[in-house]
Amino acid sequence: MPEGNMIAYNIVGGTAGEMEYPLGFLERCRKIFRHFEIYCSATCSVAGILFTMFVFNENLRSKKIFSRAVAFLIVELLVFSMFVLIARTWIPDQMAFYFFCVLLMVVALIVGCHLSFTMDMTQYIAPLFLMSFILVTISIYFLVVNNFMEKLKPYAYLIFEICLTSVMTLCSKSVMLHAQTISGDRMVQMSSDDSLLAALFLFNEFLAVYAMTFYWQINYNYFTSTDFLWMSTSTKHSHDTTPI
Repeated sequence: MPEGNMIAYNIVGGTAGEMEYPLGFLERCRKIFRHFEIYCSATCSVAGILFTMFVFNENLRSKKIFSRAVAFLIVELLVFSMFVLIARTWIPDQMAFYFFCVLLMVVALIVGCHLSFTMDMTQYIAPLFLMSFILVTISIYFLVVNNFMEKLKPYAYLIFEICLTSVMTLCSKSVMLHAQTISGDRMVQMSSDDSLLAALFLFNEFLAVYAMTFYWQINYNYFTSTDFLWMSTSTKHSHDTTPI
C-alpha cells in the first residue's frame, strides 16, 4: 500500500476507533435502561408520593434546606423514571419534541401572565375544573380505543393527547392558571415562600406533556432518518432499539 494511503487509513481507523468507544458505551446504557421498567415505575411512584407530601405539608416547605433537598430528590426521581422511555427513542426526536414542549410551556406562561385582570382565571376555578374533568374523561376513552381498535390508530391517541395537553395548559391545574397564581395580583395567588412548589408544579406539567410525545417518538420517529448512525450504533432494523 502506498505511504499516503497508509497514513489516511491509519487516521480513519484511529478516528473510527475513538468514536466506537463512546457510541458502544451509549448503546450499552440504552440496552440496560430498556429493561428498567420496574425501577423507573417505582421511582415515578416514589416521586409522586413525595410531591404529594410536599404539596400538602406546609411545615415541610417552611424548612428551606430540607425543602430544597426534597424538591431536588423529586426532580431527580422523575428524570430517572424517564430513562426507560428515552432508551427507546433517538436524539433528534427527543430534542425536537423537547423544544416543541418548551415552546408550548413558554407561550402558555407568557399568555397566562399577561392576561388582563378581567380575565382572572383564578376566579373561575370551578368551571375550569369541570371542563378539565370532561376533557380527561374523553381522553381516557380515546386512550382505550387506541389500544383495542387498530383502525383508529394513531388518531385516537392524538385526540387523547390533545385533550390531556389542553387540561395541562389551559384548564384547571394548568400552566396558565399557575402562571397567574405565581405572578400574583390575582384573586388567588401563591406566597413568595412557595417558589419551590411553583417550580415543581410547572416541572411536573412539562414532564406530563413531554411524556405523551414518546408515543410518536418510539412508534413513528418523524425527525430521525432511517440512516441515522452518527449518534447511535443501533438502527430500527438492526439492533431492535425501538420495539414495534
